[in-house]
Amino acid sequence: MLITLSVIVTAGVIGWFDLPRLIRRKEWKETAVYSVLLLLATILGVFAANLWEIPSPLYLIIWIYEPVNHFLAHLTGT
Repeated sequence: MLITLSVIVTAGVIGWFDLPRLIRRKEWKETAVYSVLLLLATILGVFAANLWEIPSPLYLIIWIYEPVNHFLAHLTGT
């Protein structure tokens, strides 16, 4: 729990220093991209700090392309 809290506090401090400057300059696209990337990095940091298993993205690719592969094999007769 302490590790998770430290990751979240660190991300909050980083956002506290960087986001006001982007908002003051009215750089809305950069602010949105920065916020999304900071949130993603925080989530992945919590996963890594707690040593949670994250499934490989390769499984998603296999799940998507396996039916396509079977369909193409059926069309070509292999």
